[in-house]
Amino acid sequence: MSLITSSDTESNSGILSLRRLWPLIRPEKLWPDATRIGIALVLLLVESGTAVATPWLFSRMVSSLSQPEALLAVPAWLISQYAVIRIVSGLATPLRELLVKPVETDLQRRVAVLGLSHLHDLSVRFHLDRQTGALTRTLDRGADAVGTLLSLVLFNVLPNVIELLMTLTVILKIFDWRYVCLLLVALGLYSMVSYVFTRLRMTARRARNKASNQAQHRLVDSILNFETVRSFANQAHEIDRYNAARMDLRQAEISLQRYVSLSQISRGVLIAATTTTLLAMAAHDIVIHRLAVAQFVLIGSYLSGLYSSVGALNYVSAGWRNARVDLENYLELLGIRSEIIRAPEAVHLPGRLSEAGPASVEFRHVSFGYSPGRQILHDISITVPAGTSLAIVGHTGSGKSTLGRLLTRAYDPTEGCVLIDGHDLREIAPADVQHIIGTVPQDTVLFNSSIGENIGYGDLQASGDDIEKAARSAQIDVFIRALPDGYETVVGERGLKLSGGEKQRVAIARVILKDPRILLLDEATSALDTRTEAAIQRELTALSEARTTVIVAHRLSTVQDASRIVVLDAGRIVEQGSHMELLSAGGHYAAMWAAQAGENVVGQASGVDEAPRHTS
Repeated sequence: MSLITSSDTESNSGILSLRRLWPLIRPEKLWPDATRIGIALVLLLVESGTAVATPWLFSRMVSSLSQPEALLAVPAWLISQYAVIRIVSGLATPLRELLVKPVETDLQRRVAVLGLSHLHDLSVRFHLDRQTGALTRTLDRGADAVGTLLSLVLFNVLPNVIELLMTLTVILKIFDWRYVCLLLVALGLYSMVSYVFTRLRMTARRARNKASNQAQHRLVDSILNFETVRSFANQAHEIDRYNAARMDLRQAEISLQRYVSLSQISRGVLIAATTTTLLAMAAHDIVIHRLAVAQFVLIGSYLSGLYSSVGALNYVSAGWRNARVDLENYLELLGIRSEIIRAPEAVHLPGRLSEAGPASVEFRHVSFGYSPGRQILHDISITVPAGTSLAIVGHTGSGKSTLGRLLTRAYDPTEGCVLIDGHDLREIAPADVQHIIGTVPQDTVLFNSSIGENIGYGDLQASGDDIEKAARSAQIDVFIRALPDGYETVVGERGLKLSGGEKQRVAIARVILKDPRILLLDEATSALDTRTEAAIQRELTALSEARTTVIVAHRLSTVQDASRIVVLDAGRIVEQGSHMELLSAGGHYAAMWAAQAGENVVGQASGVDEAPRHTS
């Protein structure tokens, strides 16, 4: 998935960038740091003034020393002034950086947090298509670029413009209009050259960023899937793919550096030609006694200052463009809107079972497709009274897991609605839906932190005693205490240090802490062996007591005790009833039961009760 769609319309892109960044940089956000910014601006103005005054003061000293009769009487106050100016100039820069850094880093923090917050607000559909490595680089570069923009806007443009204007004014006053005209022409050419190469560098930088994202994606994807890589002995293939991505990044870096070097060479030649011309003019004016030697020294010093100011302003332009390139992915990420929209006046419902008891669930004429050409569910209507259990079964691809996703509002139905306690999910605050429903998935993903923290994630306010109590209820406390570090044992990336059954028990303990009003078991034991499944099933049965439970299952042995079982086929309800009723009916469910049990129980009128309760 690509996050970036480049636009050649720079003005529109710039306006869009400012509009999206404005909530972070508007005055009321920066007001707490106004004193810091104000002092930093004063220091910058002092720096500019000392930069212009130093060459002038130095020329005065040269003029005094050039008179033999005055060699022993060089005005001490000139030297004193020079010393004061150099000290002030030397102190201003570190003090300015000290004042500016907290403002810059705080803005970067807010930009990074805004990006992460936006990511968590995006829909499941986005996260299924994401590239984790590229996203992390996008957030990092976006935060860095915003800090760069703040520094450029507040602390580079103003002092350098003032220094440039002051220097040209002094040159016009001390010398004449010829020098100023030549400088203006040279500065214009300098700016044009800088503009052209900046555009080229921006294109090259965008290509570099794209190559960098791809290399990061290859690296992260390979590490996250190392078990698959190892099981297929494809380490060499992964290394080759990463090496190819790094080679592309190498070429992009070289291309970028080529433009940087050519830009420096062009500007260096222009500076050399301009300096030579001006010094030749100044030497000629000295010969005809229009200028003094001290003024010759002064024009040389001011030329250096002018080039420095123009270079700094060019850096502002280049920095702005480079930062904007770095911001493109970030801004486009912020521009992505979730398909799950919060109602303007959302209904708030309690989430914990202890607060409001079990909640009712209803699927009312629900139809859904992941894309217009891929319809999954067709006119599904199911009512689940509070405190009862519903099992949804069917062959692979029948749409049973999709119903579970609609219940958690990972997606919205294309037709119909899903209701909790009589309220359409689209009317309920999304956070409340997430609090109301506790999910035990087929593949439990854990954080790379301690096992205690992973259990405590079900309720961030839970005490250590609450976590241990939940672990005991999930039958994992004894296992945890047997570990060398107990509840402080780190489970590894995605919980890879734990077995499937151990991870499922952690998931159960986490949901116990959450105390949801609705329990969703989404193929919760399908990845486990029969013995582990039977043990986990006992914990799940205890967990589902007194709360509304929706079970999405392929193994029918896990749904026999459900209040109602709904059988899906090709996205439509083909049967529904209790376990006994469906076996007696001899339809889809009975055929599935017979296939899984290894026996033909269809048509048995009196032996239904003896139907096997295990899976093959």
